Amino acid sequence: MIEGKKTMRKVFFILFALLLAGGSSSFATKWLELNPEKVESRSQVIVLGTYNFKSKQKSSKGNFYGRQFQVEKVYKGKATETITAGIDVYDKGWAEEYQQDGGKFLLFLEKTKEARFLVPVAGPNGMVQVQDGRILSGHEGFYGKILSGEARTPSPAESNNDGGHLLEALLFSLTGLITFLLIIRFLATEKAKSY
Repeated sequence: MIEGKKTMRKVFFILFALLLAGGSSSFATKWLELNPEKVESRSQVIVLGTYNFKSKQKSSKGNFYGRQFQVEKVYKGKATETITAGIDVYDKGWAEEYQQDGGKFLLFLEKTKEARFLVPVAGPNGMVQVQDGRILSGHEGFYGKILSGEARTPSPAESNNDGGHLLEALLFSLTGLITFLLIIRFLATEKAKSY
């Protein structure tokens, strides 16, 4: 009888341990550290600026969501004054706090299948911390050369020209339709007068 209780306790303990292990999920993502040359070569756009954490977030299929990013300088690729840049779901807290202390990010951005916006290369690898013109997140020599290198100002934010063109097309179509109806009416009244 005592042997049976010991066995039951062991089984209960093992089941309880498995239940705890299976029920707890990890809420952090783990990114492998990439060398800076790899980060730079994978990036399609390199910009310096800050996230606007008050902007509406855009979702994606992966663990990134998009936020407005105020671009100060462009080092590679094309960017307007405000772009949508991805940020790992679990990086928002420290990144927002970092920016409140005057920090900026040198973002190395790439396109992925999971998002309709550019995301940092391998998560935090593509989010280089800059404060007072200095690199703070490691590899100061490599990233410092990029930061002090030739930069362009971002293109002016594009106005929503698509909406303007659509409105013009609708007005043109409406004017054409009204003209057509007036011609039909004129022809119908002329035909009625001839009888």
